[in-house]
Amino acid sequence: MFQSQNAMDLTQRYEQGERNFQGFQLRRSDLRGINLSHTDFRGVDLSYANLRDVDFTGADLREAYLNEADLTGVNLTGAKLQGASLIKVYLIKANCSQTDLTGAYLTGAYLTKTNFKEAIFNGAYLNGAKLTGAELGGAIYDKKTRFDTSFNPETVLMNMGDDEKASLNKSPKTLLVNNKQKNNIPTITIEQILEIFNHLTTVSRRYLGKTMTQKYWQSSRPVFEWLDNFEMTESTEIIFNCELDTVLSATKLQWLQAWVKTFIKNCSQIIQNYPTMLDVQLVKSLLSADFTEANQSEDLSSKKINSRELLSV
Repeated sequence: MFQSQNAMDLTQRYEQGERNFQGFQLRRSDLRGINLSHTDFRGVDLSYANLRDVDFTGADLREAYLNEADLTGVNLTGAKLQGASLIKVYLIKANCSQTDLTGAYLTGAYLTKTNFKEAIFNGAYLNGAKLTGAELGGAIYDKKTRFDTSFNPETVLMNMGDDEKASLNKSPKTLLVNNKQKNNIPTITIEQILEIFNHLTTVSRRYLGKTMTQKYWQSSRPVFEWLDNFEMTESTEIIFNCELDTVLSATKLQWLQAWVKTFIKNCSQIIQNYPTMLDVQLVKSLLSADFTEANQSEDLSSKKINSRELLSV
């Protein structure tokens, strides 16, 4: 089989004992069928690459970029893919047994007929993923794993740990939310807002980079002094210095809603199909809620016109 120059270079280095390939430029490379087991590809950009039938057994692909790559028939047994970006990847008829996909982005991925037995999906994004015929028995997920609303992980024998179930059912925050929902009051905490913000940041950063993502957040921010409390670290993580379980008022949620809508709109002008890459279930708690009637103890009469304008962004 004819091999590309990149494939021949990697094969030669591998045969000479090299295993660390961090820093390699492999975007759109043709690496079909080569052995790259137990190698280190952390953070490497393999987007759009042809990786059919590659042996990645035990490989370290943490934070790697594999967007729209062809991984048909690949062997990822025991590989580390924590935080990797596999948006719209073709991971078909592959072996991902015991693969760690914690926090990985598999939005819109094609995962049909792949073996995911005992794989770890904690915090992974599987919204829009095609899972027809995938073997998921014994795979692990948690309350942060994102599935389509029509997908029930229990029907395919995926496992949520007992500790995770207990914390989900008994946490004070869950009880608080349940009580608020009974009274039809939208309840969103700082912790949930930060989860939404950092999800948007992670997706945007993979296409825009750190600097542009930071500028887009800044340019999208409405002029509302309280929003200045949100800060971005050098790694582009958005933080807020207060108790994370603080329940936000209706007014603050309206401004946050406007900020997020504007940010998504601006990113969509640069990143094709940007909204489809997002976890709809995560962001809709903020974007689709109507906060104008919430928290009746707060005087919103002077805010209503401006709020309607913000919510129409």
